[in-house]
Formats: sequence, C-alpha cells, structure tokens
Amino acid sequence: MFNFFGMKRNRCRSRNLIYNLVPYDKVRDMIFNNDENILIDVREKNEYDIMHVVNAVNIPVSKIRFCENEYRNKKCIILYCASGIRTKEAITILNNMGYTNLYIWEYGALSNFPFKDMLKI
Repeated sequence: MFNFFGMKRNRCRSRNLIYNLVPYDKVRDMIFNNDENILIDVREKNEYDIMHVVNAVNIPVSKIRFCENEYRNKKCIILYCASGIRTKEAITILNNMGYTNLYIWEYGALSNFPFKDMLKI
C-alpha cells in the first residue's frame, strides 16, 4: 500500500505526523462501525454536498481546530478529502491537538476510494 507521506507501514510517523494507514477493506469495515469510529470529510460543504462517502460527517479542514474535544471518545477518526492534501493538513492540526487515533486509506483521498457503492451522490 502506498503512503503519500513517504513511508510504507501501518502506524506512521512521517514529517512529525502520527496516523494509521489502513487497507481499503479494513476502512470499509471501520466506516460501518459508527459507534466507535467517525469518518470525517474535510472538504468544503459544497464539495461534500455533491458527493461523499456514506456515514461521513463534514468538517472542513478550516474548521477542524474548533472540534478540540468533540471526538476524543472515538476509537478511530478516519479522514479524507479530494486528493489527500487537506487530509494531511487535518492530520497536522489534529496531531497538534493531541489526537493520535487518526486513520487514512491510500492518499486519504476520495478520488481513489474503490467502493463506488458507498458514495452518496
């Protein structure tokens, strides 16, 4: 599995970022376990409204810092955006707030999400 932050392993520390890189099949299971996990789409609302992964909540990366304690009780926080750039920015912000239970699939990008049946259009 390719890790767009430059390392190839499950638990990653790259450029001072802490996150977990998970295979697509595992993330699919994680998305449907909403009691313990949360899927966050960090794109802008207008992008989210056009298309997003089912069960995703929309918190634009520009507003993610305002959720400081909101998701502390979640086992896993799964992040994605369109290409991975805003995902990386969100990871940076959340790491600085003390979050380490962050998860992404390859690139953390909607553009390569393989489960088209899980997209809400």
